[in-house]
Amino acid sequence: MINIRMYLRITGILVILLVGVMMPVSAGAVPDLKGSWTRVSVERYSPAGGFENVTSYPGSYLINGQDGRAIVGEEKFYNQTTGKNVTELFSGAVSPDGRMFELDNEGSGISFGEIVSDHEFYNTVLFSDRGPMIISYHALKSGTNASPAGKVPDLIGTWDLTHNRKNSASTTGHLTIDKQQGRIWSGTEQVLDEDGTSINLILAGTIGETGRLYAVSSDGAFMFGSLAGNNSIRSAFIIPGDTDGTYVVDRVLTKNAAPVPQSDLSYPVMAGDWKIENRKVIENGTIINVGPVPDEWVSVSSQAGKFFTTVRHKQAAGVQPDVEVSGIFRVPDQAFLTGADSEIVIYHVLDNSTIEAMVNRKDRNASLYLDVLTRKPHIKLFSGIVHNSSVRWWEVRPFH
Repeated sequence: MINIRMYLRITGILVILLVGVMMPVSAGAVPDLKGSWTRVSVERYSPAGGFENVTSYPGSYLINGQDGRAIVGEEKFYNQTTGKNVTELFSGAVSPDGRMFELDNEGSGISFGEIVSDHEFYNTVLFSDRGPMIISYHALKSGTNASPAGKVPDLIGTWDLTHNRKNSASTTGHLTIDKQQGRIWSGTEQVLDEDGTSINLILAGTIGETGRLYAVSSDGAFMFGSLAGNNSIRSAFIIPGDTDGTYVVDRVLTKNAAPVPQSDLSYPVMAGDWKIENRKVIENGTIINVGPVPDEWVSVSSQAGKFFTTVRHKQAAGVQPDVEVSGIFRVPDQAFLTGADSEIVIYHVLDNSTIEAMVNRKDRNASLYLDVLTRKPHIKLFSGIVHNSSVRWWEVRPFH
C-alpha cells in the first residue's frame, strides 16, 4: 500500500495559504486558529497513478500556540512504512488577508488552501518531482460538520497564453487541460520562448472555492492565479532557482476566443531601503518576539510595473553574501519573491509605507520569520508611469 506521508516528505518547504471565503477575514483581523483539525477527504493525482482517493490515510493538526499572526503546533500521522504513529512540530504565520504560511520540521511540497467556513478549509499540496503530483484534501475542526461545497468550474480545453517578463518581449503559447476530476486538473503547456525555441511542460493543479488556481510544472515552477469568468485566467509564474535569471513571469490565459483582458491595476512603488521594525521568530514550538533588527534591511530596485528586484542585506558576521531576488505583484497588495536561492517569500502591502514579509529560513527546523518592514525616511515620495502602469505608492488599491 502507498503511504501518503512519503509524498508529504519531499524536499522543499510546506506552505499553506488559507483564503477567507464564506467567513472572510477583514484587513488587520487575526483569525483564531487554535484547536484540532482533521483531514476528512484526500484526493491525489500523479501521471503514474492517475486520480486516486486516498482518504484512508488520515492526518490531524493541533494548533496549540498563537501570538497575533504567529502560530505553532503539532501534526500527527501514521507512517505506513514504519508502522508507527509520528508527531512533528510545525510553525506558521497568518497574513493580513487571512492566509497562513506554514512550515513543518522536515520540509515538504508547497501547498495552498482556502477557508470555506469558520471550521473548515480545502488544501492543495504541489509536488514538481513526481510528474508533477497534486494532493487535495478537505479539513475540519474536530466535532464540526462540513458545509455544502460549491460547484467546481470545468477547466478542460485549450487555453491561449501570453507570458510577460520584466525587460523583455512577450511570448505566447498554449495550455491544454485534458483531465479534471473534482478540483484537480492536469495538462500540457507549450510556450514559444524568446529565442524561438519551444518549451514543453507538464502541469497539474487545482481550483479553489473562490476561483483561485494553484499549479506546478514538471520542472519546478509554480502558478498562482485567479479565474475571471469562465474564459480568462490571470496568474503569476514563480520559477525558484531558474538558471537564466527569469524567476517570475506574468501570465494571462484565455479560451473560446475570449479577448485578453486589459489590466488597470496600480502597483505600489517599492524602490528604496526598508528597515525591519519588528521580527517574530517562529520555530520548534516557540514564538519569540525579537523586535527591531538593526543589522539587516531590504533594498528594492529595478521596478517595472508589477516587477521588481530586492536584496536582503545583513551585517552580521559569517552570513551568506547578499542575493538579488525577483519579485512580482499578483495583485496590488500581494507580491511573491524568489531567486537563485530557490526560496519563495510572500510580501503583503499593509499601508502606504509598511509591508509584511513571511520568510522561510529553509533550515529544516520548522522555523520562519514574520517581519514588519517600513520605508527608511530618506526615500523621496514620488509617482510615475512605469510600463504604462499608473504607479502611486501612497495610493494602493485594496485587494479585490
